[in-house]
Amino acid sequence: MKKVLLTALVAGTISVASAQNSAVNSAILNHKNGTLDKALTDIEKATEHKKTMDKAKTWFYRGVIMQDMIGNPIYGKMTDDKTPITILESFDKAVELDGQNGEYGKQVPERKQMLYGQVLNQAVEFHNNQDWSNAISKYELAHKISPEDTTAVLYAAYASTADNKYDQAIGFYDELIKMGHKTEDVFKAKIQLQQATEASDDAVMATLANGLKEHPNSVYLMQEELKYYLKNDRADEAMDKLDKAIAADPSNASLYAVKGNLMERKKDFEGAKKTYKKAIEVDANNFDAYYNLGVLEYNQGAEVNNKAAKMDYATYQKKGKTLEAEAKKHYQSALPYFEKAHQIQPEDKATMQNLVNVYTRLGRKSDAEKISAQLNK
Repeated sequence: MKKVLLTALVAGTISVASAQNSAVNSAILNHKNGTLDKALTDIEKATEHKKTMDKAKTWFYRGVIMQDMIGNPIYGKMTDDKTPITILESFDKAVELDGQNGEYGKQVPERKQMLYGQVLNQAVEFHNNQDWSNAISKYELAHKISPEDTTAVLYAAYASTADNKYDQAIGFYDELIKMGHKTEDVFKAKIQLQQATEASDDAVMATLANGLKEHPNSVYLMQEELKYYLKNDRADEAMDKLDKAIAADPSNASLYAVKGNLMERKKDFEGAKKTYKKAIEVDANNFDAYYNLGVLEYNQGAEVNNKAAKMDYATYQKKGKTLEAEAKKHYQSALPYFEKAHQIQPEDKATMQNLVNVYTRLGRKSDAEKISAQLNK
């Protein structure tokens, strides 16, 4: 009698387990047939039963079924903002139970990559509609799904900036730097946001220092650093730093261009001109040196011209023409520098505007109109 009862008990256990396994199999079959609502009902039952709730297969297919509902013309309405999170949790549970090399665990990375793309597309749609809050939320989820990918974090920074949440944007740029995405643009954007939020000079200079470690030839970063040196009465320190950098790398034209800019700020205009020309000697296509030489000559001409304009009639009759001739020499000197800068960077609008100004000052109306037409394209 005992043997009969034991056999009956075992049979009953097998029957229950088989019934629950059939729920998983039914879910898979319904998924294959495209009846995702039935598949979801079946798989949810399996996740709650003690015989199948600890099976990797159950959780993997739960993730698959729900994932395939996203964007589905029929079943997409059954998903919501929490669905991708549930999918991610399901896949993570499958890996936890099966290991990364198990039958189902090894399929998870590909599925996660698909999920990343789905969520990122949702984020981009919100972004394009300027729904910044939802866009940022989706970008953050995409980053959680694929922690090594920088795209979602970068666009989260863009969205935060557009939403005027500058501190949040700075946080995303910090995350990018931590991830190894240390482009010059990332440091530049962070610095501009720090300046917009009136961060301390020490904080901005720390970012500049870190940026220059990664991009020692960045003219933007060097010039911004110089501004803070000058602001904090550290011009001599800045000059000493530049001289040491030039001594270590005398073929670096950018260093000469930045040094010329510093000398110009210290009102050493002749020294600045010589240093800019040294930059050109080292690199005949150094845009910054040509552009800054043009600006320097133009500004000197404008200053002389303004003196003439402020003279009374009697004084102008005596000295005005001489000053105007002197101003014209500066404009003539500025012209080839701006023309060369325009040749190097033909799309630079500041250069084109300066060319229009110089041509106008020199009475070259047709040339001014030609550049103006390019500027207004």
